[in-house]
Amino acid sequence: MEENSLVISLLTAMITPAVLIMACGQLSLTTSQRLSRSISRTREIYKQLLEIKKGTREATPREKDSLHKQIVQTTRRTILLQKVMSMLYIALMFFITSSLLIGIFEIMDWIRHWILITLPMVGAIALFSASILLIMETRLALQAVDNEMKYVLILDKELMNETYKSNRNLKE
Repeated sequence: MEENSLVISLLTAMITPAVLIMACGQLSLTTSQRLSRSISRTREIYKQLLEIKKGTREATPREKDSLHKQIVQTTRRTILLQKVMSMLYIALMFFITSSLLIGIFEIMDWIRHWILITLPMVGAIALFSASILLIMETRLALQAVDNEMKYVLILDKELMNETYKSNRNLKE
């Protein structure tokens, strides 16, 4: 009976880091998707700016300014997301290591509690840091969307004014 209790306690101790490993994996997957979209968006804006620079595309000063703001924001987002990925992989490494060491220490009958406490704590700190960076990236994403929508509304307003003037001239 005592042996069963020991096995159950060992498995319980090893499962705790496994839950954190799964959380890191899920965050890594979604962050990777966000990073991919951010890189694609940055490349798209870069192509537009390159066309304007080469003269193959015309752009108003307002459009150039909007594209400049967008490239700055998407570049910052991409850099932040790369940092998040690094922090998530670091956290993942510490959680996996702690899970392995729990089993190894039990098999070898070693008692090193400070290691088994320190490794998951360092992993948790890395996971916390990644979460803070994700919050910062989300705020940047919201700012980018807000700026793009403001630009679109300005264009819409100008278009409506032109349409109104055109219709007014036709009536006269």
